[in-house]
Amino acid sequence: MIMTVFHRLTPRRIARVSATVVIGAACLALFGACATTSTASEEKTGKEQSPATRVMVAEIALERGECREAAENYLTVANGSDDPKLARRATEVALACGQLQSSAAAVKRWRVLAPRDAEAALAAAIIALKLYRLDDARAALTQWRDSGAQGAQDPSEFALLLERESDSTAALAVFSDVLAGSDPTAEVLLAQGQLALHSFDLKRAIECGRRAQELDAGNPAARALVVRAQALLGQADAALSGARDIERDFATNLEADDRFLVADVLIAFERTEEARAELMNLRKDATLQAAADRRLGAMAMEMGDDSVAERHFSQLVGEQGSTAIAVYYLGRLAERRQDTGRALENYKLIADTPLATVARSRAASILLKRGSRVEALALFDDYARQHPEEGVELASARAQVLADHGDFDAAHADIEAALRRYPGHPSLEYQRAALLERAGRTREAEAALDRLVRERPADPGLANALGFTLADHNRELPRAEKLVQRALDTSPDSPAIQDSLGWIRFRQGRTQEAARMLEHAFKTGRDAEIAAHWGEALWVLGDKSGARSAWARALTVDPDNALVKTTVARLTGEK
Repeated sequence: MIMTVFHRLTPRRIARVSATVVIGAACLALFGACATTSTASEEKTGKEQSPATRVMVAEIALERGECREAAENYLTVANGSDDPKLARRATEVALACGQLQSSAAAVKRWRVLAPRDAEAALAAAIIALKLYRLDDARAALTQWRDSGAQGAQDPSEFALLLERESDSTAALAVFSDVLAGSDPTAEVLLAQGQLALHSFDLKRAIECGRRAQELDAGNPAARALVVRAQALLGQADAALSGARDIERDFATNLEADDRFLVADVLIAFERTEEARAELMNLRKDATLQAAADRRLGAMAMEMGDDSVAERHFSQLVGEQGSTAIAVYYLGRLAERRQDTGRALENYKLIADTPLATVARSRAASILLKRGSRVEALALFDDYARQHPEEGVELASARAQVLADHGDFDAAHADIEAALRRYPGHPSLEYQRAALLERAGRTREAEAALDRLVRERPADPGLANALGFTLADHNRELPRAEKLVQRALDTSPDSPAIQDSLGWIRFRQGRTQEAARMLEHAFKTGRDAEIAAHWGEALWVLGDKSGARSAWARALTVDPDNALVKTTVARLTGEK
């Protein structure tokens, strides 16, 4: 196991776990006794707060959910102390609070004070990944590896950690360069292949899976990795044959997800009746019933068969690990029936589960449509006060809901306020640019994205976003194509990036080629906005029936999608 999980702690948990210890240590180390002067009185008199007082202020701020104040106070103390424990604490607090600039400064101080500390190196690597500073991440992770701290750490678990703390493409780049080496084990290859699969570098995933098989022929996970990558590449015969071979060779001696490999491949290639039969057979095993019902429900929803979907999701209510997702989808089904009262009830039932943000977003959307703005926004604000560790995600969700309802000024103000609370946070910076574009402030959006691309040139998401924005407004198509091709170098099979290239081809007048690209991208990603583009290309080619079919599929996936609706209205005159 990893030596520490401090970066996963929430602000309140950090405060509860060690506030007394840290305050006591700081007082003894810095003063010998804690000052009792109140923060308010120091602010009024203009006196500089003592380090011990700053520690107390930081811990009180944590309890109140005032994350930025806590992080900045701890950073000030750490920079004025030679105690690496305080620098470590400053790093813990800043990371848990989403204060990435403070966490980068704190971990830098920690490494100055404890240059051989493996946990400091690991923290530095994770922070650098969050900021997409890949060279810094490689250097820090190399120090961690060379310290011997890697030990018996399971490669797949560690790869999952890196991915969870950053994103798949950043994790893959650093994991491959630092931890794979020139002679990797089957376990390392499998971990690398999983990251490649999640990064939509599918040929690389297949290569890793096959090399892992050569080293460990009895490993079904390596073979399953190859099959999943082949399915995403559209290699139907190879994927289905491989899935059936695994099922035959290993029978029931498979991980739960891999028991569904044949069904998942059939679903991917829209062989619905065969997939349904496979799932109904698997459902006879009580240990697989819930997972089978989840797939059957999702498949029925995508096909627009709401009554079947409702039956399967209803059967999941009360099942451990499945109830929240079932209640969420039952809420979505209620929305489709225009039964917003029932939908609201469902979303409120799961408003304090791991699905809290998405459930509260759906509920807020319903309330905004009803004109209940105060009640809608309170869903985010109340939860944020109780869960400050989720502040970035909640701020993003709040702004997104406002933008979806056309209130771009309020959405933009929300993101600006969030950036003051979380300075320089990459996801908020990106969302700010996206909101500017949605509000019609295209030049400002392009300028914002251009700055972010210069700051993070290795990030394929940013290169793709700028490339697509240029193409969508039919400007600088050669530059747009270069940006998107650069993104494809990192994630060659990403449906979002393939959609961008297909849209560029459409803007270039290469409509037949665009339609093929967009169809493949939709079948891989099942994204409504890709279907909007695909349908438009088909419409221009004269395939009006195919275009309507693509849009209908998109609205089945996402009934409220604004781009699909505006595209249909613009091209057909229908509302």
